[in-house]
Amino acid sequence: MSNIISTQMLTRYVISEDLTISEAIVRLDASGTGALAICSAGYKLCGILTDGDLRRAMIKAKPLDGSCKTIATRNPIVASPSTTWWQALRLMNHYDVDHLPLVDEHGVLQEFLLRRDLVVQHETEADASELLEMVVILPTTSITEAIKQLDKAGTGGLVLCTEDRMLVGLLTDGDIRRAILRGVSFESPCESIASLEPMTVNTSICAAEALELMVKNDINHLPVVDASGRVIKFLLRRNLGQHGGTVLSAVIMAGGYGKRLLPLTEQLPKPMLPVGDKPILERTIQQLRRSGIRDISLTTHYLPESIIKYFGDGSAFGVRLEYLQEDCPLGTAGGVKLMKRSDNPFLVINGDILTGVPFQEMLNFHRKHHALLTVGVRKYAIEVPFGVVEMDEVRVNQIREKPSFDFFINAGAYLLEPEVCDFIPFGRRFDMTELIQTLIEAGRNVVSFPIMEYWLDIGRHEDYAKAQEDISNGVL
Repeated sequence: MSNIISTQMLTRYVISEDLTISEAIVRLDASGTGALAICSAGYKLCGILTDGDLRRAMIKAKPLDGSCKTIATRNPIVASPSTTWWQALRLMNHYDVDHLPLVDEHGVLQEFLLRRDLVVQHETEADASELLEMVVILPTTSITEAIKQLDKAGTGGLVLCTEDRMLVGLLTDGDIRRAILRGVSFESPCESIASLEPMTVNTSICAAEALELMVKNDINHLPVVDASGRVIKFLLRRNLGQHGGTVLSAVIMAGGYGKRLLPLTEQLPKPMLPVGDKPILERTIQQLRRSGIRDISLTTHYLPESIIKYFGDGSAFGVRLEYLQEDCPLGTAGGVKLMKRSDNPFLVINGDILTGVPFQEMLNFHRKHHALLTVGVRKYAIEVPFGVVEMDEVRVNQIREKPSFDFFINAGAYLLEPEVCDFIPFGRRFDMTELIQTLIEAGRNVVSFPIMEYWLDIGRHEDYAKAQEDISNGVL
């Protein structure tokens, strides 16, 4: 990208750190960019001031004659001037930021990118060669390394190819999650769990025909090969058009007392405890928004005023919020009955977890398995600190020294079809565990979605400390 600062860009995007909040509001409104770069002499970047920063300042009643740098993001996500548009868009999508400063090695601003501009470029420019570099792996690559590459690519699928790009197979996010449930070793080659005869198309296909084929066959990835079977392009359904399916909404369970976190929760409900510079709940809403979810319901009970005052109608956070007030605690499923019945599948997530779950992939998994309810699960190992003796009555068959046992635990994230609401009683406590058991006993299809991304349940003081540590170390 260009590394020359234009006068027009400076006039539009850059402000001095000496400006007041009220002056910054005027400049931001005039720019129409949603954010401004704060620079010192020589255009050295000091921070970013966003529309959200200004709205939070108003909610907190900050004086408008104060310096704008006191409410700005002082250490924003940045990139180098050599960053390509595709890399920039990937970075902005990953961190869910709408603005990306490009700075040189001295911290001097070179360019200020807007995600909306890159999205337009992404929709009109086919940088297929760069995408292909990110998704091609060798069939002998271990599942562990494939997971890392899949996370880096953010495509939901990888192409297995020989050294000269001859197609061997297709590995998807779903393949990996099914392998986890089967207990397949992560050291196994990825070709052992991949589809070795994926659907492909030739170079003559147009975008409209490719999208029609993907919708008809309910697939999200389509390798394009030449006459010899060499992969030359990798098509993503999400880039060709809409998924042609449901629009996902979400319910966040935010009404709990958080008694195990006392005294921290004496004046604040647990979802409003800060992790870094943001409440847990704001981080959850950001993750939902990053997944394309805009309609969110919040169940509240304990100290609901602090939640409502902070988030309002959600517009400052890029979502639409509805509040479902529980007069008495209704458990982890009972509050769902208070919401207006949805026509589409919806997500239910506990308000005290932090996770990097790709909810769109979870929805794809839910659809593929024709589930009525999908429960997110997390592998959890318990190590016995002693030697375990296995016996047949008095006869000792084996001694295992400090063995580790793996279990799948409920991760507090669920996808529900609308008719699940018919199984939830009105006006009394009802937990998700009860709902799941009720559905199973009724013979309905309940499936599990393995979560291999970041996940942390903040239920104890040590969990809260871990969240703060992960934020400071850049894990979150």
